[in-house]
Amino acid sequence: MGAEQDVRWLVQRLREEGDLRPPYRLKRERRWVEEATALRDDEGNILAYTELRQHLFAAEVTTVVVDPEHRGKGLSHDLIRAAITATPARPLILFTRSKALETAVARLGFVQRRPPNPLTLLSVGLRALLRCVRMLTVGDVRKFWTQLTHLRAFRCWVLAEKPDE
Repeated sequence: MGAEQDVRWLVQRLREEGDLRPPYRLKRERRWVEEATALRDDEGNILAYTELRQHLFAAEVTTVVVDPEHRGKGLSHDLIRAAITATPARPLILFTRSKALETAVARLGFVQRRPPNPLTLLSVGLRALLRCVRMLTVGDVRKFWTQLTHLRAFRCWVLAEKPDE
């Protein structure tokens, strides 16, 4: 699968999934796809995808998505393990309301707690606010409403040390 197909796959998932960030310009998405961690099948198609974002004093595992046809196969566990291996940054943080993803990250050594630094929480919060403004300015009220109504359900998971391989 080429970069353009990867970007189209990602944009489609971002449009369909209410808990994910909104899609951006193709050039920006292409850059993120090139830097992302992805699991692929034998033909090179994306099965699971995640991005890492640097914040103040932490890195965030974000935009975690498994292709709908391949959910329930344990790919989120493999994906997060690959993301952990791909970066030496610690602590790693992840916000989710997905019970399946919570189970996967707990098995990999993440613990549920507040971000380790208030400035990290501020950085995450500012990015989330900017995403919400974007959702409203592009008219994606459905995604904005989904995220707003589920805001209290999101939990922060933190991985402070690199787990044993």
